[in-house]
Amino acid sequence: MSTFSSHFGLLLLAGCLVTFPGAKAPPAQLRPELLDPKTIEPISADEFRRLLVHRRGEVLAVNLWATWCVPCVKELPDLAKLQQQYRQRGLRVIAVSVDDPEELDARVRPFFRERAPGLVSYLQTEPDQDKFVSVVDQAWGGVIPTTFVINRAGSLKASLVGRKTYEEFEATVKPLLSEPSGKPH
Repeated sequence: MSTFSSHFGLLLLAGCLVTFPGAKAPPAQLRPELLDPKTIEPISADEFRRLLVHRRGEVLAVNLWATWCVPCVKELPDLAKLQQQYRQRGLRVIAVSVDDPEELDARVRPFFRERAPGLVSYLQTEPDQDKFVSVVDQAWGGVIPTTFVINRAGSLKASLVGRKTYEEFEATVKPLLSEPSGKPH
């Protein structure tokens, strides 16, 4: 067997251990607890980006909130109701707390468990909130609550700044629910 053949055979046995210039690495996997969290899970900007890609094909309402934000707390029940009403049609409400990550167990989880147990929620862990939010909207003005509405293809369709009512959320997401899926076939 020639030297080339033996090296080629080793490369075949090694499988994906060799990366060629210009080749893309496979996408990093999400932690299972991020796919369907039972409680609030910490999430980085990179994980959030991958989560949004994973959720392509669904209409997403990504709500930024905090335990200390009175308007945020007042709209959580409306978001939970929206999720319950339209989940079967492909809506997923994702609540993202901008509270201090050190407050996760002592304050944020108990608060959210009591106030909005039916919502999927995360706690952003980036020291720079703009870095985290820029995954969705680079023009975010830093106001909470803000709800970003993303269509099935993964495009930002609306930024709802300030407290909104159930009717305002519904009027924004309902038309997007009849659009075709953005998932590749």
